[in-house]
Amino acid sequence: MKFKNLKWILVLGILLAGCSSKDFIKPSQTEIDNYIQSNPDLPELDKSCLYDGRFEIGIMQETLFFLLGEPYKLEKVQQPWAMQEKWTYKKGNHKIFLIEDKHVVGILEEE
Repeated sequence: MKFKNLKWILVLGILLAGCSSKDFIKPSQTEIDNYIQSNPDLPELDKSCLYDGRFEIGIMQETLFFLLGEPYKLEKVQQPWAMQEKWTYKKGNHKIFLIEDKHVVGILEEE
């Protein structure tokens, strides 16, 4: 009886894992090289993040979009100092990027 319950727990775990969103998949080296060639004014920070497959405060929103695609949820938030956008992604854990003046100014992660 215990073995049958364990079997169903494993099946349920596999199904739930399949329903969760996909983890971040770094673009291929060719895609990265093409993106950098087509954006010759790309800051060095963006280039290094592209090559490393990481995110940092200060990268341009276009670079973030290239790496992660369309956000799951996009909100505009009026702060006292400026209008911000909140880009939420469901890649692994929830990642929330705060965008201001076309640059990432904050990165939050929720489980």
